[in-house]
Amino acid sequence: MKCKIAMLLLATAFLTNAQTPKSQPAEGTDAIAQAKALIDLENKWVAALVKSDAATLDSIFDESYVDTDEHSQRSDKQAVLAVLKSGDLKISSIKLSDMHVTLYGDAAVVIGASAQAGNFKGQPLAAMIIFTDTFIKQKGKWRAVASHRSAVM
Repeated sequence: MKCKIAMLLLATAFLTNAQTPKSQPAEGTDAIAQAKALIDLENKWVAALVKSDAATLDSIFDESYVDTDEHSQRSDKQAVLAVLKSGDLKISSIKLSDMHVTLYGDAAVVIGASAQAGNFKGQPLAAMIIFTDTFIKQKGKWRAVASHRSAVM
């Protein structure tokens, strides 16, 4: 009897998952344009990191921006910009991959991966990371409000 109940629960769980609608990216030309704009913004972001361009990052980050790095350290916008300006963070290259955009009206989440080379205070950066970036659209402009990175082992 226990076996039949377990099988029934397993079958129910499987069918429920199969029938539950997944979060789908918005469709249509506007959604495609918004997704492209966010991918372009991600590329502008990494180019600014490589160039230590704090002014460009300042324009991408919302005032409420919070960064959580590979070592579980949180920093606000001003702290991230200060590290970049100090020269403690030196990035020689970043290559983004596996990016996916999900739109939620005036909010969006971009997930992806990155191969990177550089150092922070003389210590090498994780060679591969995965990331989640959260954006909000204000006055027609996408702004980053949160970022989370994890090292790929």
